[in-house]
Amino acid sequence: MKFLFILIALPVMASKCNKNKGNDDYLRGKVVRISCASFVVQVLNNDSFGEDGWKDMTNNNAQYDNVFTAGNACKIPSDVKAGATIRFKASSPKSNDCVHCMMFDGPPTAKYDITDVMIEEGK
Repeated sequence: MKFLFILIALPVMASKCNKNKGNDDYLRGKVVRISCASFVVQVLNNDSFGEDGWKDMTNNNAQYDNVFTAGNACKIPSDVKAGATIRFKASSPKSNDCVHCMMFDGPPTAKYDITDVMIEEGK
């Protein structure tokens, strides 16, 4: 009887081991805008993240949902450009030493720090 239980339970336990744990907490986003004052990202895979109805005053008031400003823009790799699709982790903003220009470009009010930024190729 124990042998039969082991034969049934083994495939169930083995399938749990194959779960890809590394990607569960990553967000996907599109870099909407980069300026000296703000780094704006639109989250593509989580509708409850960021600000809805934000209008980009530098782009004819184009409207976006699920957007936020990166509070740590100086820590984001310089090869990330506007229009790129990226994978990243987000957290509450912490005080940092990033320098921003004094230009006001109407960034979203939602603000997060982003880390582990990777550019997605071909997407």
